[in-house]
Amino acid sequence: MTAGPPAESVLTNAVTGVEFRIVRSGRETGGELLEMVATYPPASAAPPAHFHPEQHESFRVLAGAMRVAIGGAERTLAEGETLEVPAGTVHAMWNPGPGPARVNWQTRPALRTEEFFRAVFALAARGRTDARGTPRLLDLALLVPSHWREIRVARPSPAIQRIVFALLGPIARLLGRGPGRDPSRAGI
Repeated sequence: MTAGPPAESVLTNAVTGVEFRIVRSGRETGGELLEMVATYPPASAAPPAHFHPEQHESFRVLAGAMRVAIGGAERTLAEGETLEVPAGTVHAMWNPGPGPARVNWQTRPALRTEEFFRAVFALAARGRTDARGTPRLLDLALLVPSHWREIRVARPSPAIQRIVFALLGPIARLLGRGPGRDPSRAGI
């Protein structure tokens, strides 16, 4: 019997059921690459359209099929197909199908992408995301600015996002928001 990956290398979103198994971390690759095998449950919801300003992503469907919105069009990637997403390209990827889908996902450079997903999944475990697994606005006000190099939602514009998050950040901190904080202990 072979042992599975170490517990710290598997991240599971308690709300969406999406699982990331880290194959090679940014720490292991000197920051060059984060490689994961992502498993998406059947009928997963589309994430918000987003882009990675400094990162290139590569996807290879290992099992099942994935739907992708990129360049203003949607298409389905079948098992064995690949997708390259250059830095700055707005996209979203999900599994609308009746069975699970597995994808090899590489992000170059790694930057702090693993930390971003650990934070999002921690918020999901605390019940602080919507049904799609997206953190609530006050949590985003702290999370997004600290991961500005890794990820941005497509709308509103980055300039508007900076203004909104700058205004909401102090309120979020005051209320004890953020991935590692429990707002019930904020003392307010």
